[in-house]
Amino acid sequence: MRKIALLFLLCFLAYGLCFAEERIPDGTYVLNDGDMCMTIDIQFMPDGRYMVQGEGKNKEGKTCMLTGSAKIEDGKFLLDYCPMDVTYSDNRLIIRDTEPCAVCEPEAYVTGVYERQ
Repeated sequence: MRKIALLFLLCFLAYGLCFAEERIPDGTYVLNDGDMCMTIDIQFMPDGRYMVQGEGKNKEGKTCMLTGSAKIEDGKFLLDYCPMDVTYSDNRLIIRDTEPCAVCEPEAYVTGVYERQ
């Protein structure tokens, strides 16, 4: 009986860890790489989607915006209109706008490492 209980507990913990890695924690994330300064607010909603609001500008004043609803599907972070590669690890959000579809003026970008504030 103890073995079954222990096995069940281990399975439960493993499932919980897998689920936790799928979710991006709510908060404000900031990219400041010396050229581009971008702030993104992310909030997890009860329907399993995220509300995303972000804006920023580079040294020349060129701007970027990310606004809308997003979800994680097949390992991709899908903002309503724009699939991006997003990885979360150690309070960092790594965004790669691989199809460049974020709303940005020329020379502005959203790709980079965002630190959770």
